[in-house]
Parts: sequence; C-alpha cells; structure tokens
Amino acid sequence: MKKQLLFFSFFLGASLSVNAQILQSDNFNSLTIGNIGTDITGATAGQGGWLTSAGNGAAPSTTTNSNNGNFQVIAAGNASTRGFQLQGVNGTGGGKYMWKDGLPTVWAGRATGNNIIEVEVDFFTGLPTTSTAFTGIYLFNTTGFDVLNGFIYTNNTRLLRGIARLNNAGTVDAYTINLASGGLILNANTWYRLGFGYNTVTGQPTWRLNTMTSSASMDASLWAGGADILAPEEIDLASEGNTGNTASFNAVFDNFLVKAVSSDTLLGLDSATVTNDTFVVYPNPVNNIVNISLTSRTLDFEISKIDITDINGRIVKQIDGDVREINVSDLTSGVYFLNIDTENGKSTKKIIKN
Repeated sequence: MKKQLLFFSFFLGASLSVNAQILQSDNFNSLTIGNIGTDITGATAGQGGWLTSAGNGAAPSTTTNSNNGNFQVIAAGNASTRGFQLQGVNGTGGGKYMWKDGLPTVWAGRATGNNIIEVEVDFFTGLPTTSTAFTGIYLFNTTGFDVLNGFIYTNNTRLLRGIARLNNAGTVDAYTINLASGGLILNANTWYRLGFGYNTVTGQPTWRLNTMTSSASMDASLWAGGADILAPEEIDLASEGNTGNTASFNAVFDNFLVKAVSSDTLLGLDSATVTNDTFVVYPNPVNNIVNISLTSRTLDFEISKIDITDINGRIVKQIDGDVREINVSDLTSGVYFLNIDTENGKSTKKIIKN
C-alpha cells in the first residue's frame, strides 16, 4: 500500500492494566447465519450494528464481485462457534469494509489515563489461493481518515505485516512494517489471534500475535507524535485490490475486541506463556485415542514434540510435530505423563491408560 520500512524492534510489554475498558466487541454468536446486512453503501447498519461498504472501483479496476453476500455470518468461526466471513475483491481495484459506528463517543468517555486503544481479533488464514489482494484490519483517525495502525495480510504469500502512521525522515504517512526478519509468514488453514495498539499520546504503534512472546513496536524516533497525534474514528475489517490480482480470498474473523487501556495488554501478555493449565487432555482415563486441546480458544500454540513417560520417568513414546490426537492403544494399563513441548514453554498432563 505504502512505503515499507525494513527494520523492526521488540520490547517486553508491561503488566495487564486493571482499568481496561471494552469499547466495542462481537463474537458473532448472537447473529443469524447469512448476510450481515442489505446495504453496501455504509448508510444503514445490519446485524450487530455492523455497517458495510463495497465497491468494484473505477476503471481500470478489474474487480466485479461487490455485493451484500461479501459480508457473511458463518457457522465456521473459531472453536466451532459462529464467525464473520469477508469475501475479498477479485480484481485489481475497489474495496470492501465493515465497521461499527460510535467509537469516537465511547473513546471520549474512557477513564483518565486510558490513552492506548487496542484491537484484537481471531483470524483464519484458510487455504492458499492465488489472490494478491490485501486483507486488512485498520484503525482510522477522525481527521483525514488516515490509517493509525493495523495489519495487512496477503493470502498467496501468507505474509502478515503491520501498517502504521509513522514519521520517516519528516514524511508522515502510513507505512507497512515487516514484523519479523524476512517477513512474518503464517501457516495455512490456521487460526491466529492478532492484536495491535496505538498510543494516542505518543503515537507509538504496537503489534502482537499469539505466537509471539512480547509485543513488537517501532523505534521512538519514528513515532508520529505532536501535531500528528490523531483520535480514533473506527476500526475496519477490509479487503482491497492489488496490482495483478485476479482471485478473491475469503477471510474469516471471530472474537472482535476493542479496548482502552493505560499500558500494553495485547493478548493478555503473560498468557502467551505455556503452563500446565494451557492444555486439556481427554478422555481420561483413555482406552485408545487421547485428544489434546487448548483450555482457551483465545490463543493457539504449535506443539513441536510430545514425550510420553511412565511413572518412573522413562520415555515410552515420542511424537514429533503439532499432533493433537495420540493413539495410546499400544501402552499397557497404568499412569503416564504427556510432556508437551512448544516454543512458548512446556506443559505436562497426567493420563490413566485403561
């Protein structure tokens, strides 16, 4: 979209703010499966108070698929709940946007000191396609409708980037930011929890995924502070055309949340560390197949290895990779321990084999 800054930095966030205020939220479970609304001009709200806008773009745009069906409540949200599906543009131009009104009002009524706005959402990467269109989550300001912070995802490469209003050598603009050296590539067909924040006092942007142990930010010299600090207007779930695009991508979102906080609380911070309470195993006792799942669907952790040990600490079975179902029918009856390794830490669960 804009110029790209090829550097990044990480910092460890502060503790969870006890004064966090929820400004907007939706898990889509109370909405009816089908179209969000009947108006793609952004004038009339549909289900859940969501407004929608879709356009194919002016020539030479090749997009042709803008309609009310682009914005759907579907049954396949995160953890088998309902979610929101955005059908992206299928050409080089145009855009599709969904947002809730009223953010300036609730923002103005926030508690003193809660000057950081944070946005979190579950995002499903889906199967790879040839689509080069941008799927975006944008925080816009009230003056000039500029992007303050957000994410951009491109399905054909599975590249996720940040986008923020920054001051690069005196030029204030929206820049895209690599969130990892060489680019942050997401796994296909995977749910992620994404979060970004914007400090309305300093102009500091932050980003975080559930796979990251700390929040990412830019050097303070790049923050667009002073007169360039602008109040938030709305948060959009969006799709936009891109050069050479010929295919659409169906992005799925769930558990949308907007907060006003006094310090970085993205994704609960310390909750990105695996503990013995992170996973649950069932059935227990088990006869043949033991399943592993997360106790919370807010985060996801990729399992790298599982060692099964007996009560004497001897390894009786090893499984490599992100396996969530284990056949233990070959084990004798008794007590065993599942030692689950992830890049965010280890979890140990006891099972009883019948």
